[in-house]
Amino acid sequence: MKKLLLSLTLVTSTFAFAQTLQSEDFNGLTIGNVTTDATGVTAGQGGWLTASSNGTAPTTSNNAGVTNYQVIAAGNNTSQGLQIISPNGDKGSRFMWKNGLDVAWAARTTGNNVIELEYDFFTGPITDTRSQVGMRLYGNENVDGVPTVRTLIGFVYTTNTRALQGVAYLQNGATKGTFLVNLAATPIILDANTWYRIGCSYNVTTGQTLWRTNSTTPAGGLAAANWIPNLAPTEIDFVQIIVGANPTAVPPVPANTATSTLRFDNYISRAVATSDLLSTNDIIAANEKLISIYPNPANNVLNINAIGSAAITAVQVVDLNGRQVMTTSFDSISDAQINVSQLTAGMYLINITAGEQTVTKKFLKN
Repeated sequence: MKKLLLSLTLVTSTFAFAQTLQSEDFNGLTIGNVTTDATGVTAGQGGWLTASSNGTAPTTSNNAGVTNYQVIAAGNNTSQGLQIISPNGDKGSRFMWKNGLDVAWAARTTGNNVIELEYDFFTGPITDTRSQVGMRLYGNENVDGVPTVRTLIGFVYTTNTRALQGVAYLQNGATKGTFLVNLAATPIILDANTWYRIGCSYNVTTGQTLWRTNSTTPAGGLAAANWIPNLAPTEIDFVQIIVGANPTAVPPVPANTATSTLRFDNYISRAVATSDLLSTNDIIAANEKLISIYPNPANNVLNINAIGSAAITAVQVVDLNGRQVMTTSFDSISDAQINVSQLTAGMYLINITAGEQTVTKKFLKN
């Protein structure tokens, strides 16, 4: 992975109405293994898929299994959270994702051409383990008619140095590539055993990439000459990758020999018209309280109630694989009903549009 030696510029943002694409606070999941399959084929709790690798032979890693992904009681602010354990040797990786982001993005509100990603993570203790950890947004670039996966934007936290950097697919002169980006004049060094909330965004229309590492300073991004537009978002992953040995580096990088354990919480991705990283959570939470659904679980009819001045105009139901299974329009009403009797039993997401705000909630079909 290359390092892009360019400086960030600060960007002042304005509020934009957000449409939730995916979210997870892990409080509705059962403590223990997230999945029963670490090959990325069979979804587990909450629709999450996991893929573990010990790396290509020869490798000293030997711990690729489902126990590396755990729902734990020790999330942020005494809530449940996610724990991911890295490979224990010189190679290997961990990926965890939900299907359906591409479908949710395609169904977004017209004009919401910026995708935002935010999450909490816990840095853990000081360690010599060398892994790169974070969340990344992936998308496709059309290369000679072939969709090719690219890292549109994300974060990289290196466990042994505690350095936080951005990562993105960028244009550097005549070269396109995936680059690491310093988020300040030098890499930001985080405190050990500390929770942080961070966010980044990608503008599909312009290609603008933005990162924000706290709520007290503006978002930062690279110059427009580095942007690559028109890459369609397809997936967001929790990622943990071992940093390979490099004996010729100065100083030399030895082979990794032990695991690192990172915790995550409160993941959300949104489609917005204007990037507003780390500043819309309270507004979104307040708006979500204006919409209620009942009964939950539901057998036949699901009631949707909008409180106050909110008025329901559209409802979309998607399954945990992101497939749209139902869509209905309403004439700005405060109480709506949808018939869910034909749905297969299981968990669903319901996107409720009220005015300029779209609220996403979960419901269980019995």
